[in-house]
Amino acid sequence: MFKFLPLFVLAVLAVAQALPVSEKEEVVPILNSEVSKSEDGSYRSSYESGDGTKREEEAHLVNAGTDDEALEVKGSYRYLNEFGETVEVFYTAGVNGFVPYGSIINPDITAVAEAAKDLPNAVDSELESKVKYSQ
Repeated sequence: MFKFLPLFVLAVLAVAQALPVSEKEEVVPILNSEVSKSEDGSYRSSYESGDGTKREEEAHLVNAGTDDEALEVKGSYRYLNEFGETVEVFYTAGVNGFVPYGSIINPDITAVAEAAKDLPNAVDSELESKVKYSQ
């Protein structure tokens, strides 16, 4: 048994040498983080990290107590892309959809999303037509 021990040790060392060595991942510190929530569901949150990443978002309740009650959200986020450039995106979101705009968002996409949010909701249109036909 002891004759094979040096061979075993060499085999273990060879395998250990062949394994890939992973680089240590950089730990990015959180510089600021805040969250506040209200009982009605509205909220405000933000954070910022040491690598320049930042996000802010707030939501407010609209049409409280009605069938159309919903949260309207407004926010932004920022980060550095693979070229070291700062990318910043702003957005709104609510019952009429998500509308992004910013340095990397094609202006045509923003324009279409902005126009679409004013279109009647397909579900509302279907309900209106059913009510008209049932009368």
